[in-house]
Amino acid sequence: MSALCAGSPLFAQDKPPVVPVPRDLPVDRLTYEGAELRGLVFGTGPTGELWFACRREWLRKTYPDLATKLENDQNDREWALRVDYARRLAAWDKSLEASPANEQLKGFIDEQISRMDPGLGADGAAGKGPFVLVRLLPKQPRKLIRAKPEYLKLVLVAWHEHIDQVESQSASQTIAALKADNIAWDKQTPDFSEKMPGIPVENEADWELRKAYLSYMHGQKLNFQGTGNSVLEAPEGGGAIPGAGLQEILGKLGPGLLDGALGDLLGEKGPGQNEGSKAVAEASAIADKKNAAQFRITRVEPDLPNRKVTIDDRVYSKMAGPKGPEWRLIHSRTQQADATIPRPQVEAQILKDPKVGPLIAQIRQLGLGEKLDEGIRFGAATLEAKEQADTAFNSIMRQFTRRIDGIPIRWSSPSPALPGT
Repeated sequence: MSALCAGSPLFAQDKPPVVPVPRDLPVDRLTYEGAELRGLVFGTGPTGELWFACRREWLRKTYPDLATKLENDQNDREWALRVDYARRLAAWDKSLEASPANEQLKGFIDEQISRMDPGLGADGAAGKGPFVLVRLLPKQPRKLIRAKPEYLKLVLVAWHEHIDQVESQSASQTIAALKADNIAWDKQTPDFSEKMPGIPVENEADWELRKAYLSYMHGQKLNFQGTGNSVLEAPEGGGAIPGAGLQEILGKLGPGLLDGALGDLLGEKGPGQNEGSKAVAEASAIADKKNAAQFRITRVEPDLPNRKVTIDDRVYSKMAGPKGPEWRLIHSRTQQADATIPRPQVEAQILKDPKVGPLIAQIRQLGLGEKLDEGIRFGAATLEAKEQADTAFNSIMRQFTRRIDGIPIRWSSPSPALPGT
């Protein structure tokens, strides 16, 4: 793949008449080879590399000669990346043991190898897709003017609906055009992830991260849940956190109140007490025994003085290190919920658990109903925070596993709706 040239304008003959730029132009503007490209920043690499997306139709109409060059660059890049991905995928497939645990993952890899056949380049996103990606290396001069962040969705919807002159008219004019077609642009979430050209592997760290996310998606699932001082293995999508978390919360609200009786409330009793700092170490030890390549650990941390619950959600992957394979964090998110907010429906769900009824009656007879109510409210907050954490996690997994040649995971500030969320 040839580097993009910098210096004197090579495509001055393409330059259209100067047209005043609307004050609220909704697209980003990039000066490149003497031309002003209009589109959206697709992403930036950790070393400063910039990828810029233009509509192919607009580029051909506005700068036909430059469009030819950029499309040729893109097709060359697509061919090279397919060869590279096919090689990497074949090596990965060879490294995996043929076992039931790897069956789904190996099947996925085989599908991707077929998809990366370089002979299919003319039929891929680079050859026929609606977008052309412009790649600027870190040292290449650039002048970039960003549009207002709130215009991102507007541009994506307008592109999706084939609105004319998105790149040359004001945001208000584009909004009016969508309104005339009865399109509620602010309620749509267009997704161009399958129509974008592929992105080359950035470096070996990028490739290892891609494999880690794909292995979790298509390989063996190992999940742990618990509180700050306990961790237990849970089924995929399991719900053991509310039970274990509620037991600890109620225990703190009234020491000796439960005597472990709430261990089964909304989930299963934990395996015992451990120091919170050792939860990840315990989970990784279990993962090692099971020969797992990744694991997810989701812990609830009740903050009683401030009446809130925090969910700490992490995914670890076994990767090569200076002294051999080691566990590395590849995903981390915290999600909080206010435990003072009533959640009648969720609390009712807790109270309907058949294991809870007799226990609640017994506790209320002891005059501890107020503490129980507070504990159940914390449990409801935990359920809500866990659901939100799961939603965010699933979104990240979809974003980084839909395509083997999608955006690098370490990219900073990618345009979310372009690569898919």
